[in-house]
Amino acid sequence: MTARLNFGLNAHPDGAPGCWGARAILRPHRSMSPIDLVPNRQSGGGELFAVLASLLKDAGGIEVAQARVKSLLDNALMSSSESKVFTLIDNDMMTMVADTRASYGYLYISAWLKPETFDVSEAKWGGSGEPPEAGETVKTSVWQEPIEVLTSINLHGHRFLTFLTGRPVDLTKATSIDPRVPKLAVGLTVGNELR
Repeated sequence: MTARLNFGLNAHPDGAPGCWGARAILRPHRSMSPIDLVPNRQSGGGELFAVLASLLKDAGGIEVAQARVKSLLDNALMSSSESKVFTLIDNDMMTMVADTRASYGYLYISAWLKPETFDVSEAKWGGSGEPPEAGETVKTSVWQEPIEVLTSINLHGHRFLTFLTGRPVDLTKATSIDPRVPKLAVGLTVGNELR
């Protein structure tokens, strides 16, 4: 069972391997960043919280949330005086939702890793050497150029590595409520290759 967080919507499902919540200050009239995240109004948890943190920070999840909230506000779909849950991000790895709860100034946000994506019940570490650590550059069987490891987490004998792939998105040019996000890949180390 996943723990209840101190902040946010607590919308994450039981069994989420990583979850995060925040009570942000909503500033509807700001040009590009309508969400102010206050450090002491955020909380997170779960065995793979570091992977979720990389999705939010390194892969631009927070920037995507900013752009989507701005678009929702600009199109009068979100209001600080009306409670309605909006999905800001929903991809193969994570979900992020938000609601003003008719608070007239706050935005309550929840994000979590999808449990089905991180099922490693059949995976085993088979490498002869130590797996790479965060900050190291590695070659993989998937991407042609060497890429940097963002996080390296050992969980019950399985090693999760995260990599930022693809090009950064220029969010100043995003016009829809669904801007693309750079891909954050999660690799499980198997043998001497990363899958």
